[in-house]
Amino acid sequence: MKRIFGYLLLIISGFIAYQSYLNSQPSPEIEAMSKAKACAEAEGCEIKGDRPHVLQTSITARRYQWETSGGSMVVTCEREYLWFGEWSCSGAPGQLAY
Repeated sequence: MKRIFGYLLLIISGFIAYQSYLNSQPSPEIEAMSKAKACAEAEGCEIKGDRPHVLQTSITARRYQWETSGGSMVVTCEREYLWFGEWSCSGAPGQLAY
C-alpha cells in the first residue's frame, strides 16, 4: 500500500510541476487575450505598441501592463482552475513593478 501511495504522490507531483512550468511560459494566444481586454471596457481606447510594456509570469497567473491612450492598464490572466481549465483575463488601471 505504501508503494502505491508513493507512486501516486510522484505522479501527482510531476503533473503539478509540468503544469506550473507551462503556466509560467509566455504565450502569444494569452498575450492577445490580454491586449483585447486592456481596452475592452473603455470607449475610444487605443493601445500604444504591439507588445506589453511589462510582462510578469508565475505558476498561477500572467500579468501584462499595456500602455493605452487612457493610461497604464494591468491585465491579469489566470486559468479557471489553478493548473488546468480555460484562461480568462481581467483588467484594472495601474502599473506593475519592474
